[in-house]
Amino acid sequence: MTQLRDQGADDGDRLPDEASTNLTTDQHQLTYQIIGMETTDKSKDYTKVQYDASKGVALVLGNEVTGVTASVLPQMDMIVEIPTYGVKNSLNVASCAPIVLYEILRQWNAE
Repeated sequence: MTQLRDQGADDGDRLPDEASTNLTTDQHQLTYQIIGMETTDKSKDYTKVQYDASKGVALVLGNEVTGVTASVLPQMDMIVEIPTYGVKNSLNVASCAPIVLYEILRQWNAE
């Protein structure tokens, strides 16, 4: 299993674009389903997609301000979002991650 080091704010809080691109390529070689969490015109409701338990999931989260790097989005197998209502169209990353992870595990345990 590949383990990534946590990139905290003191470490520069984001990987360079080249590292992000290589990350997705490396993960595909390990046969993960790569899923980005971002609000785009191609995003799907996180509850309306199937998460492949036989492959595993690499969940790509962006930072609080700029989201997932634009050059990485086309490499995702799927882009999901949590629907919001009203004026706001974004949620805190720390709130979104466990919501989507719960849905992934819920689906896997149902199989």
